[in-house]
Order: sequence, then structure tokens, then C-alpha cells
Amino acid sequence: MFAIALGQVIGSGIMVLIGIGIQFTAYAVPFAFILSSILSVIKQLPVVFMGSAMPATGGLYVYCKRVLGPEVGFFYLAVLLITHFLIALFALGFAQYAAALLPEINIRAVAVGILFVFYLVNLVGIKQAAAVQKVMIVVLLVGLSSLIFFGILEVDYANFTDQEKLFPDGWYGFALACVVMSFATGGAQFVSELGGEMKNPHRDLPRAIVASTLIAAVFFALVSIVAVGILPIEQTAGATLSDVAKEILPPGVYTAFIVGAGLCALATSINSTFSWATKSVLIACDDGWLPKGIAVVNKRYGTPHYLLTMLLIVGAFPILIGEDLRDIIMKGSSLVFIYDMVPLVAAFLLARKLPDVFASAHWKLSQNALQTLSVMGLVILLCQFAISFSDIDRLAWFLIAGYLIFVVIYIRFRSKAIQANG
Repeated sequence: MFAIALGQVIGSGIMVLIGIGIQFTAYAVPFAFILSSILSVIKQLPVVFMGSAMPATGGLYVYCKRVLGPEVGFFYLAVLLITHFLIALFALGFAQYAAALLPEINIRAVAVGILFVFYLVNLVGIKQAAAVQKVMIVVLLVGLSSLIFFGILEVDYANFTDQEKLFPDGWYGFALACVVMSFATGGAQFVSELGGEMKNPHRDLPRAIVASTLIAAVFFALVSIVAVGILPIEQTAGATLSDVAKEILPPGVYTAFIVGAGLCALATSINSTFSWATKSVLIACDDGWLPKGIAVVNKRYGTPHYLLTMLLIVGAFPILIGEDLRDIIMKGSSLVFIYDMVPLVAAFLLARKLPDVFASAHWKLSQNALQTLSVMGLVILLCQFAISFSDIDRLAWFLIAGYLIFVVIYIRFRSKAIQANG
């Protein structure tokens, strides 16, 4: 679970989104990573508590359903489902790093191809996917460490003390960078979807979420210092880490970095998403919100092949229609901040709605402490939502609003059908 959580966090953020962060806030990007990591931990702590109190397959959906009711639970899930197009971000990043070694490749073909590879890996089961993940995580951390080792002493640290260089677009640019980096530093909480498949989830689920986020934050801060501190901003803004790596690493180490850090970082995020993304949907199908036919499980491997296929299609769609990385992340972030609010509301009400569950949590917090953390998380999410919405076009606004209205209407009519069927 720790390997899957760390792979979910270290992926697009440091390997792809760092260039977008540099575009927004130049030399302040390490500070954006640090602040975003702190904010991510605050937002995740209420979820960590619920995971230690009632771990379950389909974790976040189950938590919301049990505390807030089935309708609100499915609303959370429906918003989460549409954001799975963000897996395209990982795939495009993977292809960009592959192109650093093989410039002649077709970026979009490779992106779709890597999605298909991990679709096949996850078809044969979570244990196999987790085994692959452990190997890739080790290779990934070695690759990032090599960049830090060769680059940290080459950095011009004077750039980090000049306010004009730190905030070329003011505090708004820094805030936008923090929004982008929040996508990078978050994500570990989704391993709660696998709580029902862990041996000791009450103890290990909180450990996996918190430890993976904090370890990722250390690597993010160090790597981002190297990323922005060696080459001119004009070369690093909007780019991946491959340009910096080529400048400071010996040829053989550079190749190992692209394979070990670049490709493995994005591959672990793709693998993680395929590992957890179908779990809540299986529960929702059993609850009657979605057709049970799509939840059919493969008899040999015990995996939901229809749902995995749908995830493959959703991830490949933005790639095939030509969406770029910035458009994908800003649209996705707006939706992420919406659905992230629902579990925090559930955590706030947990002690009142399910006092026995609250008391049974392995990780102990008082009711006041849990509610305070939940309110802090909600305030953070509202601010991030407002900032992200300010950077997307009017068409994206209408698409997001239209989808949310559709979900509410669907819930209203589907809940009547569920009630009618007993």
C-alpha cells in the first residue's frame, strides 16, 4: 500500500507539472511544493482518521455513503469518476520522457500504448500490480536521487532570494502554482479504496498515506530546487526535467534517469490509478446506482475487466482528441477540489452520525480536533477551487456545471428506482 500510495503521489507532479509550476511562479516553485505538501497533509488527515476507523474496499465512497447517505455518497463517486481522464496526464508525461531518448516516436501513440500496458497488468490482479509497483518505486527513488546528487551543488541559490525572480506574476502566479502542485502532492488518500484488501488496514492505511506524502514532499522540494536553479527560466518553464538532467548528468546516468525516474514515475502513477479506480464503482454497482453488468469480475483473476476497459477508454480520450497538459490539469483540478470536499464533510459529522465507529478508530483524535481539521481542509479546498476556476475558459465552466447538474438529476431519478426495487 505504501508503494502504491507513493507511486500515486510521485508521478506527474515532479516529472511533468513542475514545468507548468515554473511558468506560474519561476524560482518560487520549491516553496509552492512545500506549501502544497503541508496543505495536502492537512486535507488528508480527516480521511486518514476515517480510514483507521472503518477501512473498506471502495474506501472514500463507502465513508461518504455511511456518514452522509447513499445519494451524497454517489455524488462524490460520480464527480470522482469523470476526473479519471487525468490518467491521460501521466501517460502524456511518460511519452514526453520517452521522446527524450527516442525523439522520433509518436507522443500520443506511446501515451495510449503505456495506458494499455498497465491495463493488461491490472487485469491479472492487484497483487501482481503491487509487485510491479514495488520494483518501479525503488528504481524511481534512485533516479530522483541521482538528479539531486549531481545537481544540488550546481544551483545558483542567489535566485531564491530575489523577490522579483521568486514572484514574477505576483501572489496570483504563486497561488496558481500551488493549485497545480496540490495535484502533485495529493493523491495518497486514494489507497483507502483498497482498505478491504489490506491485512491490517486500521494501522497501515494511515501510515501509508501520511508517510508517502511526507517522503514525496522531501523529494519534490530537493528536485525542484535543481530543476529551477541551474538553467535559465526560459528553458525550464513549461518543460520536463529531461532538459535539466541532460545538462548536469553524465550520458549514462542521464539515460538511467530518464528510464528510472522519468518513465517509472509516470508508470507508477498509471499503475496506481488502475489499481484503485474501479473499487468504488464495484460497490456502487452493487448498491444499484450503476448497472451490475459492468461490474462483472473475471473468474480467473478476480478483476473487473469491463470497468478497467472503461478506465482505459476514459484515459485515452483526451490524448486522442489532442488536449495538452495544462488544459488537462486545470480542468481536472477544478473537479478534484469539488469531490475532495465531500469526505471532509463526512469526517466533520462522523462522531455525531456514527459514534461507535468514531470510538473504534485505531488512530485517536478528539471530536473537536477532527472537526477542526475538517474545517481547515474545507477552507483550503474552497480557496484552491476558486483559484483553479479563475484559470479555465468559459466552455470548461459550462461543461463542469452541466455535468454536475446531470449528476444531481440522475441521482434524483435513480434513487427513486432503487427505493422502488426495495
